[in-house]
Formats: sequence, C-alpha cells, structure tokens
Amino acid sequence: MSRTKNVDAEKNFCPIKSIFSRKKGRPSNAMAGDVEERILDAATAMFLQHGFGGASLERIAEAAGAGKATLYSRYSGKEALFSEVVRRNCERSLRLVFETPQSAALAQRLTLVTQTLVTRLLSDEVIALIRMVVADAPRFPTLAKLTSDAGRSRAIEAVATIIADHAGRTFEPQARAANKRHSRTLATQILDAIVSPMLMRALMGENLDEVRGDIRSHVKQTIALFVAANALDDFL
Repeated sequence: MSRTKNVDAEKNFCPIKSIFSRKKGRPSNAMAGDVEERILDAATAMFLQHGFGGASLERIAEAAGAGKATLYSRYSGKEALFSEVVRRNCERSLRLVFETPQSAALAQRLTLVTQTLVTRLLSDEVIALIRMVVADAPRFPTLAKLTSDAGRSRAIEAVATIIADHAGRTFEPQARAANKRHSRTLATQILDAIVSPMLMRALMGENLDEVRGDIRSHVKQTIALFVAANALDDFL
C-alpha cells in the first residue's frame, strides 16, 4: 500500500485513533459526557484494532475512562457489547432513513431510503466492522448472527414499515397481518437486490470511492426493476 493511501486511511479513522491518544488516569472534561457513548466508542475502536478475540472488556473499560464495574453493569459480556455496537451503527443509519423527505411516490421514497442506507453501510467504519466479523466468524460463529439480528433485520423492518404505511388504508386485523408480511417480504427482496452486490464489491477489495460512486445509479436501476414488475402496486 502506498504512503498516500496510508495517510488517507489514518484520516478516515481519526476518531478511532483519538480514543487511544488520550492520557490514562482521570477522564478529561471531553470524556465527561455520556458514559455509555464513551464505552461504545471505545469498544468500536478496540474491535476494529484488535478483532473480536483480541478486544478485552478490561481494555475497553480503560479506553473509555470507565470502571470495569460500570461496564459489567451494562453488558453481560463481550458478545452483548458487540451487539450493541452494531445496533448503534444501525440506529444511526435508520435515523437518517426516517429523515428522508416524505415523498408522495413510494418508488421515489424507496430510492432515497435505500440510497441512504447503502451510503451508510459503505462508510469506512461499517465496512471495517463487517470485515472484522468475516475474519473472526470461524472462531466466533455467533458474530454473524449478532450482526444480522442487530443490523440487517432492523433495516428490513424499517423499510417494511415505510412500505406498509405508504398505503394509508385501514385494514381489518387479518388483512393488516397479511399486509405486514407482504411489506416485509418486499423490503427483504429490495434490500437484498440493492445491498448484496454493493457490499460484495466493497468486501472483495474494490476501491470504495468507486463503489460509492455507483450507489445512486445502482439504486435507481434496481427500484425501477421492481416498479416495472408491478411489485409496488399493492401499496400505491
């Protein structure tokens, strides 16, 4: 890797690097904020730097400027802490999703929502976490399920809610349940068609800037295919 790329990587991970540059001892005023956020920031940095196996709760507590008792009172173990790291990443993505304009056209809103999700998914931090999960999965097989439960499932539910609510019709309980199942199936199909190819390109070593540059066209073309197949008609 060239020196230029190394410098770029260091810039991208500056927030992570800063966690480890803090002096030990009493937390500074900058660290006197929410203890849970400090723990999750430190945990993210430790997982990325050392992998799941090499990141100990003791080292995470020290990096967060929190006592071990504080950390253990919040998380039952390292897997629970990792799950919360993934969940927080997902919630940040979903917050952006629900801030997208309430377009009258379902296809347009799905385009904006999925484009926002994929852009967040292809961020340096999220890609690094996914690479860590892939690398450590043979030794820690529950990591993939934790990531799926905390990340993918929440994204599917969020998009399914947007689809189901778009119809704006009042359903009887049985019809409401069927509508929910249908919207979840459609959300899964849309996200799998959009996310999987982009994620595979990123994980296989393609230049991330080039992959990110293709997000908009890829999303628009994929949503157009669903529209052409009349897959959205039940919710219009």
